[in-house]
Amino acid sequence: MPKKSPTVAEALLEAHVEYLMDRLTGPTFADFLAQELDALLDEAGRLTLEEVVTPTMIKRTARRYASEIELGGGLPELVAAVARAVYAHRIHDRTALKDIVSHARWTEAIDKLLEFKSLREKLVRTVVTSPIYTAFASDLLYQGIKDYLSRSGELTRSIPGARSVMKLGRSVINKASPGIEATLDENLRKYVTRSVEATARRSAEAVLRHLDDAGLRKMAREIWDRIKFEPIGTLRADITADDVEELFVIGYEYWRELRRTEFYTGLIEAGIDAFFDAYGSQPLTVLLDDLGIDRDTILTECLHYAPHVLTQLKRKKVLRAFVRRQLEGFYRSGAVERVLAASE
Repeated sequence: MPKKSPTVAEALLEAHVEYLMDRLTGPTFADFLAQELDALLDEAGRLTLEEVVTPTMIKRTARRYASEIELGGGLPELVAAVARAVYAHRIHDRTALKDIVSHARWTEAIDKLLEFKSLREKLVRTVVTSPIYTAFASDLLYQGIKDYLSRSGELTRSIPGARSVMKLGRSVINKASPGIEATLDENLRKYVTRSVEATARRSAEAVLRHLDDAGLRKMAREIWDRIKFEPIGTLRADITADDVEELFVIGYEYWRELRRTEFYTGLIEAGIDAFFDAYGSQPLTVLLDDLGIDRDTILTECLHYAPHVLTQLKRKKVLRAFVRRQLEGFYRSGAVERVLAASE
């Protein structure tokens, strides 16, 4: 039985598929891509951002991805694995802090932090008047007084008969009132605590006088000189791989809670509004230019990936099937035959 000849539509379909395959994987692909990119950029110069998408559309998408969509269980495991690999990388052992943070950047950061004077004052006052600081200062002062009193016996050795008198006095006091030493000790501790609490606010001002800009800048410079040659890998002595993973888990769980709050979504939507206020009425090319994305950058990246990807898709027989699916519906619709019939 003779083989059936393809219809005109089938022949045109095959020719069209071959044409597109040649454009996508042939030697003229770079020229084809450059022409299409130039045409797209030309059109982008006549389209504004708010004509293409609206703030409401972006907010809905942002809300879905930022607040509603639950991430798969594999993502935390993947990020943890990446964190462990980065932690164990040998480059940390041959990279010093000065290799990634220049002296100029360190100084610039310190100068900026020193501008937050009101915040610094609030932090100092909060810390100095906190129960933790009060307890620490009280214990320090108490131990100092106790140490001084215990060392006072050394003075009595140089006075004839004084040591015997001191022993006799302590013995008489203990017999007259047993436990008085413990009571005195407790009263001393309470007195020191009350004194420290009363002077905490004044001590905060004293601390602030010593923590002026010049003093803090000098301190920061001394710290930098001490640590800048240390390899980053020395941090492993204090932070283990398990610590890194556990910190990530804590941060991830906190983010899952935060993303459900109105605070989180409110900030995202405020950012979207600000973005559209700046670029909504501007042509798309202005946005690309401000982001530093020009024609050459786009073309370079496309040529970096597209030929390899398209070649692999062709080798796996995926590309031809995709192209055919886009075209065969038209060629089998009878449209070709109707056009040809109308032209006769």
